[in-house]
Formats: sequence, C-alpha cells, structure tokens
Amino acid sequence: MPPAVTPGTTWASLLATAWCFATVGECVAQTTGTMDVGFSTVRYDGFRASGAASITPAVRWDRPGAGVTARGSYLRFESGHRSLQGVVAASLFTPSELLPRGWRGEFAISGGGSRYADFASFWHAIGEARMHLVAPGRGAWLSAAAGRTSYGSSPRPVAVAGLGGWTRRGWLILTAAASRSFIGDTAYSDVASTAEVRAGRWELSGSVGARLASRGGGHGVYGQGGATLTLSEGIAVLVSGGRYPTDPVNGSVAGRYLTAGVRLRTATLRRPAARDPAPLGRPPAGADGDPLSGPQLEIESSSDGGIRLRLHVPPAAHSVELAADFTDWHPMSLERVAEGVWEVVLRVASGMHRLNVRVDSGKWLAPAGTTHAADEFGGQVGMVAVPPPPPPPPR
Repeated sequence: MPPAVTPGTTWASLLATAWCFATVGECVAQTTGTMDVGFSTVRYDGFRASGAASITPAVRWDRPGAGVTARGSYLRFESGHRSLQGVVAASLFTPSELLPRGWRGEFAISGGGSRYADFASFWHAIGEARMHLVAPGRGAWLSAAAGRTSYGSSPRPVAVAGLGGWTRRGWLILTAAASRSFIGDTAYSDVASTAEVRAGRWELSGSVGARLASRGGGHGVYGQGGATLTLSEGIAVLVSGGRYPTDPVNGSVAGRYLTAGVRLRTATLRRPAARDPAPLGRPPAGADGDPLSGPQLEIESSSDGGIRLRLHVPPAAHSVELAADFTDWHPMSLERVAEGVWEVVLRVASGMHRLNVRVDSGKWLAPAGTTHAADEFGGQVGMVAVPPPPPPPPR
C-alpha cells in the first residue's frame, strides 16, 4: 500500500488533536478540508519500484474537547492497478475539572478499510483509551487499544499498549513513543521518535523508529521525513520520503517511497466568536509610522527577573486574556493597571514563543507588535523573542 495514507496517519492525526485539546486550553472550533494531489514512487520489500498518481482528500473537524478526522486516497499505478484507502478517527477528551490539574482522559475510535486491485481488501475498527499528564511545554501519555482487523473474511483481534511523551521548545516539537501490538498470532514492539518544526511558511518533520521482538510483523529500522511550504492560504507544496514498516492492522507491506505534491485547502469554517473586540479609537503607530491594528503588545524585563507582558487595548475593555506556549495554551487573565493598559508578569524561558490575545471574550488574535505566523489551524499567532535574563551584577 503506497504511503498516501501511511500506517501512522491515524495516530498522527489523533496526536495532533491531543496536543490541541489536552494541552491547549481553548482551540478554535472549525472544520478544515484539504486535497493532496501528487505522484509517488514506491518500492515494496521484495518487489520492483512502481510509480503511482494519488489524490488524497481529508476533512478535520475540531472543537474544544473533541476532534474528528476523515481521510481517504485513490492511487493509480503504472500497471493500471488501483488502490482505495480510507480512515475515520475521532477523539473525545474529559472535561478539565473532572480530573486533578494536569491530567486529561481521552477516548478515541478509528475505523477504515483498503482495497488493492481486485484481490486484496482490509478493514479495521479500533477503540483506544489514553491518559495524558500535561505540564507547561511537555506531556506524557499511557494508552491501551483493542479492536478487530480483517483480511478478506478472516477477522483477527487487535490489542495494543503504548506510552510516550512530548516536549515543545519554541518552534520545535519532539515526541518519543513505544508500543507493543498483538494482532491474532502476530506480535511486535515499536519504538519511535519524531521531530517537527513549524517556522513561518515552512513545516519540517522527521521520524525514526525500530521494530523489535517481532513475531510475524517484520523487523528493522525505519524512518520518514518531509517538508511543506505554504505558498498562500489555500495552496502548499509538499515532499516526503522514507521507509515504513509492515502494518498488519491496515494491511500495508513494508516499503520505501518518495512523493511530491500540492495541497489545496478546500474549506475552512470557523465557529463565530461571541463578539468581536471593541475597535480602537486611534491605533498606536509602529516604528515605520504605519498604524497597528488590534491590541498592541509590549514586553519588558521585570525587577524580579520575570517578563512583563503589557497590552494596550480599547479603554472600554472589561477583560483581557493571553494564551501562549509558555502558559500551555491555557488562557490567562491580565490585570488592568491603567485605562486601556493591561499586564501580567511571568517567568518565561528565553527564545522564540507563540501567543494570542483576546479582549472581552472576542476572537483570539495575533497582537500588534509581534511577527504574525500561520498556525496549524489556518489562523495566525504572534511570534515574540524573549531575551535571556541579564547576568547578575559583579560582587
């Protein structure tokens, strides 16, 4: 099975949802649709290389505490054979007040099927429970999954146990995971790590893993890498390649691949905000004399070694909130210190950070005074550089 829908697609989609809802206090509720069109060259273990054209539509629906992803692919090989694949995955998170601070429960289901030419078809249905422990900028999880998978008319039970952790450092997200899988009389263990960088228009990702203690599931080292360049809000180009292992659940055979294509954003529907923030009477001017629209952010060092984040907003504002990677994306209320001026003092690690602000429970915005960058939901975040603390005075 070519990598238009790779064996890790479902897991990656659900992990993205986990980062959003287990670590982000409030995600924007929205529906996003994309269409990937590309060409791949694939070489399955034991077979000759083959080229294939692919079309991969996907729809993702997100809201606070839940997410659903549906993805399919159609591939046509040089031989004239065709492959159809599809998967649907959904996650539901427990309310934050149900468990102690930092803990979130998650229940996930996934199901799908694939068919190659007229002689090979698979389907699977899996349920999974995860427990997340989240701290600022990092987290860990334990998981257990069970279900059924079938090749033709021979269903087999599936049981998987896993654990993993992740950390976020500015633009970089690192993940490590290990799992033990049992599919009928097949059993194997996987250990893998991934790295993902999102900077401006670029998204770079790479992974490396190994299959160990395998009985009927293959073995060895595998890895993949990819890059995505966003050209506009609706178009991106992407390239990826590597080696992936056998996946008895989805019916894929281990192989190597290289693919290039174009991603088209077909739809982005956002939930309307309660109300927009009140307009500024006269926005402050930037360094180049151009007006700065929306709330304006200032950052300065505090006398106690922290960082003072100050927002200039309309004088009539009743509440101002900030959410950032250094607050684990939990909204934090600022304190009013003067008319139209709100601030908070925090201890923030030096380096690049991402943040958004909102006024009177309105839309989350990238504030003026920051560099605006695209986020993973098609919106914008503000990028700020926090300098290292000054050295202590000499004695």
